[in-house]
Amino acid sequence: MAGLTLDPPALRKWTQLRREPVGSFRIFDVCRVELQDGAGRARGDAFTMRCRDWCNVVAVTPSDEVVLVWQYRFGTDALSLEIPGGIVDAGEEPAHAAQRELREETGYEGEALVPLLVVEPNPAIQNNRCFTFVSRAARRVQNPSFDPQEELETVLVPAARLGDLLDGGQVTHALVQSALEAYYRKRGLR
Repeated sequence: MAGLTLDPPALRKWTQLRREPVGSFRIFDVCRVELQDGAGRARGDAFTMRCRDWCNVVAVTPSDEVVLVWQYRFGTDALSLEIPGGIVDAGEEPAHAAQRELREETGYEGEALVPLLVVEPNPAIQNNRCFTFVSRAARRVQNPSFDPQEELETVLVPAARLGDLLDGGQVTHALVQSALEAYYRKRGLR
């Protein structure tokens, strides 16, 4: 099935005249960028975050359950219900990173990953993408192996109940919401 294609916009791309590093942190760099609009007018400075790409995976068990994790998130200071995922290491393929994250965070492993979705987490200030994959026939094959600042709890949710879960407001992470919505819609459950 073909998607909808819109006519190209009349708006022209802006130019980044100069990029200056402002700070470097463990998982992102901050830059000041001098901007000029498509008509050549100066538009001042913007601050951007240069981040590595991210990945996540909708893992589905042979019993048609989706593997989710509860995880503490520093930014919101709250527990978050998510699908397994994380940072794509330098030189690593996103699918390999998704398999690694699934195994590390849940102990599950599934069949070959199938691409589901690629989104830009926040193009207003970030340069990275988030790759989402589906892994079928996922089974627990080992104990999880968390990073030092991770602690997760695995939960299985029947795929047929994803709509109820999403409508219930328990999934608040935007990247997880979009991934599960895409999976749910493409499964033909609506």
